[in-house]
Amino acid sequence: MNPPAIVSSSRTMRDFSLGCMLPVAEWADLNRTAIFADPMLRRYVSPFPPEALMQNTSGLTSEADFAAHGAHFWIALSQASTKPLTEFASILDFGCGCGRLARMFKGHPGRIVGCDIDKRHVDWCSAALKYMETRLSPLRPPIPFPDNDFAAVISISVFTHLNEKSSRQFLQELARVCRPDGMLFLTVHGSRALERAISERSIRAMLDVPDDLFEAGRRRFSRGQHAFILQQGHLTTGGKTAFERLLKRCMETDFFEYGISFIPEQYVRNTWSRWFDVIDYRAGALHDFQDIVVLRPKK
Repeated sequence: MNPPAIVSSSRTMRDFSLGCMLPVAEWADLNRTAIFADPMLRRYVSPFPPEALMQNTSGLTSEADFAAHGAHFWIALSQASTKPLTEFASILDFGCGCGRLARMFKGHPGRIVGCDIDKRHVDWCSAALKYMETRLSPLRPPIPFPDNDFAAVISISVFTHLNEKSSRQFLQELARVCRPDGMLFLTVHGSRALERAISERSIRAMLDVPDDLFEAGRRRFSRGQHAFILQQGHLTTGGKTAFERLLKRCMETDFFEYGISFIPEQYVRNTWSRWFDVIDYRAGALHDFQDIVVLRPKK
């Protein structure tokens, strides 16, 4: 058995086996930088998913990019929280994917739970992230957890893709499973994301939605409405023909809609207040794009 790596400097000594109990910046730097400079340090961080799963959940194909995203999320969430993430006794990662954020919870002293709608992601997390309990989640509520089960709920890049009906249903569910004194950290595409989508060609191309649908969504957003646009990006693969079939099926059936959503801050404050108190709203907190909404359930 290898001894823990003790890293020293003139000011501090750190034991990398502490995982996320390390100071936030040091844990982030270990994950996104140090392990690529010194592969011997990889044993102190979580494993990486296969490239196909990384691309399916994030559009990323390199471990370095995947690690950088997770580390950035860890820092941004830590800054948004009123206490260290390691002090929450139980955390739900709603829409955990293949562990972009969940990898960062290695070493957490509490209960870490993830859920996702894709069995491939659930199977990989269950096998590779032994510190996390992972469940398959349905496309529609209820989710498989009892009332008041979690001290914190985190959901990154989920409400950014749901239509208004699904958003309301899942907001109610997350309020249900969060403890009365708990906190939620949910991300949305707000004014900053829309501004960049309009002004930056690379982002507009990444969204991969028809111009007429995008413009209609922009107008809804300007009126203070939840703006949902069917999407044909990396998460709805198959190209234009497949997207057209998806659009037709959505119109003719009760098929689950997936796309890109832009939600005004005032809409969040007015509508989400049915279930939550808005504690903080951090515009552009994730990569100067997604906003983090910090909430407490009304119970």
